[in-house]
Amino acid sequence: MSNNAHFSRSASVFHGLQVPEQGTIVGYGAIIDSLELKIPIPDRLALISYQNKTYQDDVWIVFPNRYLPDDHEKMTEIESLYRHLVFALKYEGVNLLAFKFLTKHYSLEQLTELVDIEPTGQYSRRIWFLAEWLLDKPLPNKDNLSRKSYVPLLDEKLQYTIVGRKSPRHLIVNNLPGTINFCPLVSRTGTLEKYISAKISERKNEY
Repeated sequence: MSNNAHFSRSASVFHGLQVPEQGTIVGYGAIIDSLELKIPIPDRLALISYQNKTYQDDVWIVFPNRYLPDDHEKMTEIESLYRHLVFALKYEGVNLLAFKFLTKHYSLEQLTELVDIEPTGQYSRRIWFLAEWLLDKPLPNKDNLSRKSYVPLLDEKLQYTIVGRKSPRHLIVNNLPGTINFCPLVSRTGTLEKYISAKISERKNEY
């Protein structure tokens, strides 16, 4: 692992996709590309606009410059990774496949270093829970938390969730809609919300 590795990416074409304007690719797309993880890039990609624009299309979610993850040259790879994961969890939701491959790419000690950057922070706790859930074993030298409020794993504004169960170790509410063996995640979209609001299943006698 490099001591000076960064995940932010600038390009005019990214994995065969035309970048809509000059900017920096961040979040899951940048992580997958930088680490050359053998998984598909996400359907939606995050871009920080050099022109401070904000908009979305079918592929790109464009953010103004103030959203750029702190990724300066003195950071270690793990510190840079943490900043991009926090961004991704805030604005892209949970990508289980990306997290699964991160647990394969990094050692247990590196994963522990990752979640110890802000050990009681809500995003660190989400990363910690996901790492241990996917590994099906605890990270070394990590103890149960106390005196913190529970936070939901999935942001229900970004992805569909269930009521969930509490994890006292991480002080996380595991609201994943599935198990380690099968857990399909669905992003909230305007189209899906429209169909849900229409309550089609309640109108079956009309058809």
